[in-house]
Amino acid sequence: MKRQIIISIGSLQSGGAERVVCEISAMYADYFQEVVILTWIDLPQFYQIDARVRIVCAEKESGFSSRFRQSLWVRKFVKREKPDVFLSFLMPFNMLNIVTLAFTKINVVVCERQDPSKVKTPFLRGVRNFLYHFVSRIEVQTKEGKRYFPSSLQHKIYVIPNPNHITREQRDYCLSCPKDNRIVTVGRLIAAKNHLLLIDAFTEVYAKYPYYRLDIYGSGDLRPALEEAILFSGIKEHIHLCGKTNDVPKSIASAQLFVLSSNVEGMPNSLMEAMALGIPCVATDVSGVRDLITDKENGLIVPVGNKEALIKAILKLIESRELQKQFSNSTYSVCEKYDKYKIFNMWLEIVTF
Repeated sequence: MKRQIIISIGSLQSGGAERVVCEISAMYADYFQEVVILTWIDLPQFYQIDARVRIVCAEKESGFSSRFRQSLWVRKFVKREKPDVFLSFLMPFNMLNIVTLAFTKINVVVCERQDPSKVKTPFLRGVRNFLYHFVSRIEVQTKEGKRYFPSSLQHKIYVIPNPNHITREQRDYCLSCPKDNRIVTVGRLIAAKNHLLLIDAFTEVYAKYPYYRLDIYGSGDLRPALEEAILFSGIKEHIHLCGKTNDVPKSIASAQLFVLSSNVEGMPNSLMEAMALGIPCVATDVSGVRDLITDKENGLIVPVGNKEALIKAILKLIESRELQKQFSNSTYSVCEKYDKYKIFNMWLEIVTF
């Protein structure tokens, strides 16, 4: 049994990366004598953490709001703890951790949880790629994400997709659940998810099928803007911002369709869950989608930001019960391919030196 692992992330608020950190920290507690989650920002915790895991917050423990001073504290903390491996999540904090731990001779593993090609500027991409030469290993979610990086980094890149958390019982419940005329989506209310596109597209779907409704699950800073867009649509009684849900399978079980309208993703958890539940899906062609959907075989893929294509795909599914049935029946492979025990073994391998 290894002595200690430190897992670093910005905070433990809701989000895909945060969820993965909570899950793998519990798994690592079976293989390490001590597991520490090191956060940088003092924010409320959303996910429940295994009791064996110690949580340390740099902002809280250091007493400083300055990232520079927090970095000095983190460096001293990590050198004192002497972990076997330091696992870092999310690009901004990956870069911060690499610089903070420079020349400490600690095995640093960084995890990319978004499409690595979607970085704001070429300069930032260049700095990120340069710094990644100084880590032991790099985790990405998709083969496409691995191909993006330069050849000089390929030998240290591991592809670890998100695990499927939907059980056979949940899938069976969803498949047997009576379906309402509901189109659903799940995701934070942020620009990257492009809920405005979905609202705009649904307005035209509603014009043809006025007995359908759109339910959007999630919370975020764009809620006021989405509320305004819904009001402007003129059909606010048929578009609902349902807030955050702690039980996705139960919340979307009665839906007829699931739609992912994102501009950017890493590996979309919500799409994986919907497919594992057997809900027919439409998704924009973002990173990770083609790992899950084979277009026209178990779902429909449309170009990113293309409203007309999105409308056409939604209408195609609404108007074909046979296609809905085909997609619903052909998604069980998602459960098997992304079985959480298989994925967790990959997470164990990446921190074993």
